[in-house]
Order: sequence, then C-alpha cells, then structure tokens
Amino acid sequence: MTERRAKLVASVTGLHFAALQLGAFLSVESVSSSAWATYAALSSAWLGGTLAGLWLTLPARPAILGGLLAFEGLLVFARLAPWSRGLFVFGVAAVAVGGLWAGGFFVRAARRRATDGVFLHENNGFLLGLVATPCAFAFGGRTALAALPLATCALIFGLDPTLKQARKETP
Repeated sequence: MTERRAKLVASVTGLHFAALQLGAFLSVESVSSSAWATYAALSSAWLGGTLAGLWLTLPARPAILGGLLAFEGLLVFARLAPWSRGLFVFGVAAVAVGGLWAGGFFVRAARRRATDGVFLHENNGFLLGLVATPCAFAFGGRTALAALPLATCALIFGLDPTLKQARKETP
C-alpha cells in the first residue's frame, strides 16, 4: 500500500471510529440518559474494547464488521425500546465491540512500522468525525447517524487492499 493511500485509510478509519463512538453516545443520550455517567460509561467501554483489541488477535474484516453490526443493532434497539434500562447495557456492550478494531488497528499499524503518519492521520480523521457525526445527526437524524458508519466502513474496505487480500486468501 502506498504511503498516500495508508494515510487516507488511517483518516477514514479515524472518521469511522468517531462515527461509532459519538454516534452510540448520541443514540443512547437521545432516548435514555444524557448524564455524565452515561458518557463516562460509554467512553470507558470504548477504551476497554480498545485495550482488548490490543491483546486479542482479531482478523480485520470481522472486527470492523462486528463493530458496525453492534452499532447498527444499538440504533435499532434505541428505536424499538427507548427509555429501556437494557439500552444502557446494550450500548456499553456495543461500544466495547466497536472499540475492538481500534486496538487492532493500532497493533496493525505498529507491526507495519507506520505509526508516525498513520496515527496523525487517524487522529485527524477522528477530529473530523467529531464534527461530522453531530452534524449528520442534527441535519439527517437517526438515518444519517446509521449511514455514516456504513459509508466509512465501505470506504475502508474499498481503500485498503490488504483487507481485500485477506478476504481472497481465506477459503
């Protein structure tokens, strides 16, 4: 993968992480609780998932798709059972699953010894996501909130040739 493409993948990955993390908070906050404890629990779940992803050897595609499916499931749960106590628990679990690939992404970048530029661009993508996700929610509602991680996931799969290779190698 060229250096330019690696930086683009890192930026889109950061955007994806922000869409998952902040999107989960917005979906839980809008129908359950906007207390600081909710944000703290969801942030801790993200960090816990990231730490687990650092230690577990996870294939990239399943980890990315697992986080995406957990997030989309959270949005469906929030729509079907607003103000449910289970929403908070499901939200924490979904955010932790989303964080797994964050840890895997960092390990993967470190193995490639591409940490300097990759982490900078991943961070910049995350900052872009911190702006794009609330704007998507404000102007497009839950539909846009659901579509943003789908779009970033498709971009990651389309831009990263190593993810395509891994798919072709598996029987």
